[in-house]
Amino acid sequence: MNQLLEILDPKNIIFDFDASSKEDAIRKMISHLVATQSLEAGHSEDIISSLLNREKSMSTGIGSGVAIPHCSVHYVDELKCAMAIAPEGIDFEALDNGLVQIFIMLIVPKNKFQDHIKTLALIAKTLNIPEEREKLIKAKNFQEIQQAFLSKS
Repeated sequence: MNQLLEILDPKNIIFDFDASSKEDAIRKMISHLVATQSLEAGHSEDIISSLLNREKSMSTGIGSGVAIPHCSVHYVDELKCAMAIAPEGIDFEALDNGLVQIFIMLIVPKNKFQDHIKTLALIAKTLNIPEEREKLIKAKNFQEIQQAFLSKS
Protein backbone atom coordinates (compact mmCIF):
# COMPACT_ATOMS: atom_id res chain seq x y z
CA MET A 1 0.00 0.00 0.00
CA ASN A 2 3.05 2.21 0.02
CA GLN A 3 2.00 2.96 -3.56
CA LEU A 4 -0.80 5.19 -2.24
CA LEU A 5 1.68 7.02 -0.01
CA GLU A 6 3.81 7.67 -3.09
CA ILE A 7 0.95 9.43 -4.92
CA LEU A 8 -0.65 11.14 -1.91
CA ASP A 9 0.68 14.58 -1.06
CA PRO A 10 0.23 15.33 2.67
CA LYS A 11 -1.28 18.73 1.81
CA ASN A 12 -4.08 16.94 -0.06
CA ILE A 13 -5.45 15.06 2.94
CA ILE A 14 -8.58 16.53 4.50
CA PHE A 15 -9.26 15.50 8.10
CA ASP A 16 -12.69 15.89 9.75
CA PHE A 17 -14.25 16.07 6.29
CA ASP A 18 -17.91 16.94 6.08
CA ALA A 19 -20.26 17.21 3.11
CA SER A 20 -24.01 17.20 2.63
CA SER A 21 -24.14 14.99 -0.47
CA LYS A 22 -22.12 13.11 -3.07
CA GLU A 23 -21.84 16.21 -5.26
CA ASP A 24 -20.89 18.38 -2.27
CA ALA A 25 -18.15 15.90 -1.29
CA ILE A 26 -16.72 15.89 -4.82
CA ARG A 27 -16.88 19.69 -5.06
CA LYS A 28 -15.14 20.14 -1.69
CA MET A 29 -12.35 17.72 -2.60
CA ILE A 30 -11.77 19.45 -5.95
CA SER A 31 -11.81 22.86 -4.20
CA HIS A 32 -9.15 21.55 -1.84
CA LEU A 33 -6.98 20.40 -4.77
CA VAL A 34 -7.36 23.87 -6.33
CA ALA A 35 -6.57 25.59 -3.00
CA THR A 36 -3.35 23.58 -2.66
CA GLN A 37 -2.47 24.43 -6.29
CA SER A 38 -2.61 20.76 -7.28
CA LEU A 39 -5.27 21.55 -9.90
CA GLU A 40 -5.89 24.63 -12.02
CA ALA A 41 -9.08 26.45 -11.01
CA GLY A 42 -10.05 26.99 -14.64
CA HIS A 43 -10.59 23.26 -15.19
CA SER A 44 -12.31 22.45 -11.92
CA GLU A 45 -15.91 22.54 -13.22
CA ASP A 46 -15.04 20.24 -16.13
CA ILE A 47 -13.29 17.82 -13.77
CA ILE A 48 -16.27 17.91 -11.37
CA SER A 49 -18.58 17.14 -14.32
CA SER A 50 -16.36 14.24 -15.33
CA LEU A 51 -16.38 12.86 -11.78
CA LEU A 52 -20.17 13.22 -11.46
CA ASN A 53 -20.69 11.58 -14.86
CA ARG A 54 -18.55 8.67 -13.69
CA GLU A 55 -20.76 8.40 -10.60
CA LYS A 56 -23.90 8.24 -12.78
CA SER A 57 -22.66 5.06 -14.46
CA MET A 58 -21.96 3.38 -11.10
CA SER A 59 -21.19 4.70 -7.65
CA THR A 60 -17.53 4.69 -6.66
CA GLY A 61 -18.74 4.21 -3.09
CA ILE A 62 -17.48 0.63 -3.08
CA GLY A 63 -18.89 -0.26 0.34
CA SER A 64 -17.46 -0.75 3.82
CA GLY A 65 -17.25 3.02 4.27
CA VAL A 66 -14.96 3.60 1.28
CA ALA A 67 -15.36 5.65 -1.91
CA ILE A 68 -12.80 6.06 -4.68
CA PRO A 69 -14.17 8.80 -6.93
CA HIS A 70 -12.06 8.95 -10.07
CA CYS A 71 -12.00 10.13 -13.66
CA SER A 72 -9.58 10.55 -16.50
CA VAL A 73 -9.22 13.97 -18.10
CA HIS A 74 -6.79 15.70 -20.44
CA TYR A 75 -6.39 18.67 -18.04
CA VAL A 76 -3.73 16.93 -15.95
CA ASP A 77 -0.42 15.50 -17.08
CA GLU A 78 0.17 13.45 -13.94
CA LEU A 79 -2.02 11.64 -11.45
CA LYS A 80 -3.67 13.90 -8.87
CA CYS A 81 -4.81 12.35 -5.61
CA ALA A 82 -6.73 13.64 -2.61
CA MET A 83 -7.88 11.83 0.51
CA ALA A 84 -10.65 12.85 2.87
CA ILE A 85 -11.51 11.29 6.21
CA ALA A 86 -15.11 11.76 7.41
CA PRO A 87 -15.36 10.04 10.82
CA GLU A 88 -19.13 10.70 10.98
CA GLY A 89 -19.71 9.30 7.50
CA ILE A 90 -21.33 10.90 4.45
CA ASP A 91 -24.13 9.58 2.26
CA PHE A 92 -22.35 8.91 -1.04
CA GLU A 93 -24.95 6.52 -2.46
CA ALA A 94 -22.52 3.67 -1.86
CA LEU A 95 -23.19 0.24 -3.35
CA ASP A 96 -23.93 -1.15 0.15
CA ASN A 97 -26.05 1.93 1.05
CA GLY A 98 -23.70 2.63 3.97
CA LEU A 99 -22.12 5.94 4.88
CA VAL A 100 -18.64 6.69 3.51
CA GLN A 101 -15.82 7.64 5.88
CA ILE A 102 -12.77 7.30 3.63
CA PHE A 103 -12.57 9.05 0.26
CA ILE A 104 -9.65 8.64 -2.10
CA MET A 105 -10.03 10.76 -5.23
CA LEU A 106 -7.92 10.05 -8.29
CA ILE A 107 -7.75 12.35 -11.31
CA VAL A 108 -5.85 10.55 -14.01
CA PRO A 109 -4.35 11.86 -17.27
CA LYS A 110 -6.57 10.75 -20.18
CA ASN A 111 -3.83 8.71 -21.86
CA LYS A 112 -2.65 6.95 -18.68
CA PHE A 113 -5.84 5.46 -17.26
CA GLN A 114 -4.69 1.87 -17.88
CA ASP A 115 -1.58 2.53 -15.78
CA HIS A 116 -3.73 3.40 -12.79
CA ILE A 117 -6.23 0.56 -12.83
CA LYS A 118 -3.77 -1.39 -10.66
CA THR A 119 -3.63 1.56 -8.23
CA LEU A 120 -7.43 1.56 -7.97
CA ALA A 121 -7.50 -2.18 -7.34
CA LEU A 122 -4.73 -1.96 -4.74
CA ILE A 123 -6.50 0.82 -2.85
CA ALA A 124 -9.77 -1.10 -2.89
CA LYS A 125 -8.06 -4.28 -1.70
CA THR A 126 -6.22 -2.57 1.17
CA LEU A 127 -9.26 -0.63 2.31
CA ASN A 128 -11.23 -3.87 2.35
CA ILE A 129 -9.42 -4.76 5.60
CA PRO A 130 -11.49 -3.49 8.57
CA GLU A 131 -8.44 -2.81 10.78
CA GLU A 132 -6.82 -0.69 8.07
CA ARG A 133 -9.97 1.38 7.65
CA GLU A 134 -10.24 1.93 11.41
CA LYS A 135 -6.66 3.23 11.61
CA LEU A 136 -7.33 5.70 8.79
CA ILE A 137 -10.64 6.91 10.21
CA LYS A 138 -8.93 7.64 13.54
CA ALA A 139 -5.90 9.35 11.95
CA LYS A 140 -5.44 13.01 12.85
CA ASN A 141 -2.32 13.78 10.77
CA PHE A 142 -0.22 12.53 7.87
CA GLN A 143 2.14 10.59 10.14
CA GLU A 144 -0.78 8.51 11.45
CA ILE A 145 -1.91 7.87 7.86
CA GLN A 146 1.62 6.75 6.99
CA GLN A 147 1.74 4.46 10.01
CA ALA A 148 -1.63 2.95 9.11
CA PHE A 149 -0.37 2.05 5.64
CA LEU A 150 3.16 1.06 6.62
CA SER A 151 2.06 -1.12 9.54
CA LYS A 152 0.18 -3.36 7.14
CA SER A 153 2.01 -6.65 7.20
